[in-house]
Amino acid sequence: MSASAAARYFDCDNHFYESPESFLRYLPERYKKALRFIEIDGKTKMLVNGKLSDYIPNPTFDVVAAPGSTVEYLKGNNPEGKSFRDFMVVERCIPEYRVKTEKRYQLLEEHGLCGTLMFPTLASVVEGHMYEDPDLCHAIIHSLNQWMLDEWGFGEDGKFFATPVITLMDADKALEEAKWIVSKGSKVVLMRPSFVPGIHGCRGMGSAEFDPIYALLAANDIIIAFHNSDNGVHDMYERHQRSEEGHQGEYQPFKKTDPLELVMDLNQATVGHNLAGLVCHGVFDRHPNLKVCYVETGVAWLYPLWDRMEHVYKMAPQLFKRHPHDVIREHVWFHPHFEENLDRLVKLVGVDRIIFGSDWPHPEGLARPGDWLECLEGMSEVDKDKIMRTNMLKLLQL
Repeated sequence: MSASAAARYFDCDNHFYESPESFLRYLPERYKKALRFIEIDGKTKMLVNGKLSDYIPNPTFDVVAAPGSTVEYLKGNNPEGKSFRDFMVVERCIPEYRVKTEKRYQLLEEHGLCGTLMFPTLASVVEGHMYEDPDLCHAIIHSLNQWMLDEWGFGEDGKFFATPVITLMDADKALEEAKWIVSKGSKVVLMRPSFVPGIHGCRGMGSAEFDPIYALLAANDIIIAFHNSDNGVHDMYERHQRSEEGHQGEYQPFKKTDPLELVMDLNQATVGHNLAGLVCHGVFDRHPNLKVCYVETGVAWLYPLWDRMEHVYKMAPQLFKRHPHDVIREHVWFHPHFEENLDRLVKLVGVDRIIFGSDWPHPEGLARPGDWLECLEGMSEVDKDKIMRTNMLKLLQL
């Protein structure tokens, strides 16, 4: 490792791989037929409300891509033109990837980490596939949250801080979930950084409809983590392409064969729209204690948004209570990708608003989390410590 094993960093982006039980253990019986894991041609697939999903090719995670195996692809080191899948090194899923074991504690030490946020993996498929059935979506998410509390805990051990999920599909149900999360002592919640779907159409997250949830989270010092996920707009790419059978398919995030998708990168556009909605529609003005962080989203999307906000503020300052840049600097923390240059980010938001995350054990992340320190070459030791450790500790009030 580039960093000493004695160093103690706080990782804002570790993951676990769910088993089918994570969704089914606490799911009420009336919903269990709506979420099934079935075998097709010798492979287990996920069936959601009768629709087959290939969003995650192997939803049981019996085999997974090894940590860090696609890093060189993401850095742009691919002169041979290999596919994203060509970079993946496949291995059997080990217990410590799934649930909290003594070995996972040992790995935390070996990685030089004093603690980490723990994000689910398969959960990214839930909200994007259940627009027509909010009740099912809320039930599955609550079942997952209960399983997370059982298997990982919400930070009671001071090491692993699982991130319970909130979907805003039904605002009343979301508020009930938020109350449950508060009662269990979580310091963070996970939300999808996109529009809010529902049976009556889509809404922006800045809608006053969601103010009771934001108010409750702010009052209890609970951070909203917006993590990269199925944002619900990727499917438009499938409209440009048809399969060999002549029909359109479901968006598959690991396919990465459409240059339009890779160039446009709707994750970037959607995350920018999400933050713009929160700022421009006054969420932070109405909830001055609310804090959010953007995890595994990178920061390339922030720069055009920053410039546009500056121009719009000059055109119509009367539409804002404060300069949007000041709002962002006060309320938002950012997790850059390891392949991104941080110079401009530091100039815009300051070192105190930057946090480190490894994405371990996903193939897109670093095999050795401490290697992220290499991104900070040239910074002072004080600033390195802020980004690698103390910014997250302060944010979580640890």
